Amino acid sequence: MTGAPAHRRLTSAPAVEFLEIGKSFGAVTALRDVTFAIERGESHAIVGENGAGKSTLLKILVGDLRPDGGALRLGGETVTLTGARDALARGVGLVHQEMLAFPNLSAAANIFAGRELTGRFGWLRGGEMRERARTLLERLDLPISPDAPVASLPIAYRQLLQVARALVSDCSTLALDEPTASLTAAETDRLFAILEGLQRRGVTLIYVSHRLPEVFRLCEQITVLRDGSCAGTFRRDAVAVDDIVQAMVGRAIPARARGSGVAPFGGPLLRVNQLTRRPCFDGVSLSIAAGEIVGLFGLVGSGRTELLETIVGLHAADGGSFEVGGAGQFRSPREAAQAGVVLVPEDRQRQGLCFNLNLRHNLALPAAEASGARLVRTSERGAAAALLARWRIKTPSADAAPGALSGGNQQKVVAAKWLAMEPRVLLLDEPTKGVDVGAKHEIHGMIREVVARGAACLIASSDLPELLGLADRIVVMREGRLQGELAASNAATFTEEMVMRLATTAPA
Repeated sequence: MTGAPAHRRLTSAPAVEFLEIGKSFGAVTALRDVTFAIERGESHAIVGENGAGKSTLLKILVGDLRPDGGALRLGGETVTLTGARDALARGVGLVHQEMLAFPNLSAAANIFAGRELTGRFGWLRGGEMRERARTLLERLDLPISPDAPVASLPIAYRQLLQVARALVSDCSTLALDEPTASLTAAETDRLFAILEGLQRRGVTLIYVSHRLPEVFRLCEQITVLRDGSCAGTFRRDAVAVDDIVQAMVGRAIPARARGSGVAPFGGPLLRVNQLTRRPCFDGVSLSIAAGEIVGLFGLVGSGRTELLETIVGLHAADGGSFEVGGAGQFRSPREAAQAGVVLVPEDRQRQGLCFNLNLRHNLALPAAEASGARLVRTSERGAAAALLARWRIKTPSADAAPGALSGGNQQKVVAAKWLAMEPRVLLLDEPTKGVDVGAKHEIHGMIREVVARGAACLIASSDLPELLGLADRIVVMREGRLQGELAASNAATFTEEMVMRLATTAPA
C-alpha cells in the first residue's frame, strides 16, 4: 500500500473513539477489536465490503446496539448509550441507509417524528414545526411543502428528509450511512454542499459509502473495515483508490470490461412501441436483442422506473404496446415471470424482500409464484444454499431473516432470486445500490453471464460509470420522453458528459 496510517491530531479529545469494540450475533462475529479515532470537525469515511461491520459500528455509535466488549468515547468521555435519544442528547445523529419515513405523515411530521415540539399540557406546536421544517427544506433546496404526504415523494426526497431530521437536532457529530444511494449526481452535489457547510461550522462528519469517488471528494481520513476488523486508517492525500479497494477486499479487482462481452444475436427480443403511461412517460419506443445489455438513464422524475414497472405488468399502459418474443402485454408480474420477464426492483425494503420470511423462502418465492406451486419442496434448502454460496452472501444460514443481513447482502438476495429463474428479458432498477465494490463486480459478472446465455437486459441506474462499463447502448430519458441513444461502439460520444447533456437539456 502507498498510504501510511494517519496521525491523530493532538489538539483536543477526539469527537469519537472506538476502543477494541467487539460485537457478535450468535455464532457470527460482526466486529472484532475495532479501534480508531475520529477527530473533531473532520470528515471521516468508513468503508468496507458488505458485512464488514460498518452499519453495526454506526448502530453502536448511536445507541441502537450495545457492544459486547470494548468502549465508546465521545469527546473524551466513556459512554454507555441507552438508545438514539441518548445519542442525540450527546450531539450524535445518524442518517440511515434505509428509508425510515412514515409514508402516511407529512414531511414536517417526519422531520420531527419522536422529537415533536410541544407546549402546555402536551399540545403539539404544529405551526412552529411546519415553519422550522420549511426553513430546513429550503436550506436543502428541496422543492416540497412541509405539508406534503411522504408517500407522494420520490425516494430521493425521502432520503434527503432524513438529513433534515438530523439537522433539526443541531448535531455536533453527524454519521451518514450510504446517504447518496438514491440520489442523482445533482442531488449528491447539493447534499455535499450542505455537508461541507456543516463541517465549516465545526460539525464532525462520519461518512459510510461504497462510492469511493464520493469518499475521496468529501473525506480527509478513510478507515477500512474488513471481516469485522480494522484494516487501517489512511489520509486521503496519501492513498490511492486502488489501495483502498485492495484493503477492503483483500485482493485486486480486475479492470471493468465494457459492454456485455458478446455480440447481440437474432432479432429484437423485447420491442416497445410508443408506450405511454400518463403522467409518467409518453411515446417510448426501444428494442433489445438477445445477448444485448441496454442502459437506461434519467434523472429523478424521468419515468425510467415507471417504464420498467409497466413492462413487467405492475401498471397498465395508457397507450402503445410492447412484446417479448411475440407475447403481448402482461396483466401482472406473475404473468410476466411465466413469460420469462423479471424485474429486480430498486426498493428492496418494500418491493424486494419479505422480511417476515427467511432467506430460503425469499429465494424460492419467484419460481414458486411463477409456477403456481403451493407446497414447499424439499429441494428448496439445497437450492438456497447453492445461491447463497454462489453470490457470497454473508449469512449464518439459509434460515436467517433478511433483517439479519447487511443492506448490500440483502440487495444480493434480491438479485439472486430473480437471476435464478434464468429470464429471457432481465429488467434491473439500480441493481447495485448499496453494494460494495467487490459484490458489484460479481453482480456485473452474473448479469453478463445471463445475457451471454441469450437474455436481453435493460438496466436502469443512476451510476453512470456502471452503465458505461456494462451497456452496449444507453438510452436516455428526460421528463418522460426518450431524448436519445448512445452506442458503446462510438467511444467519442459514449461518455458521462454526453449522457448528462441528453438527460438535462431539452431538445432544440
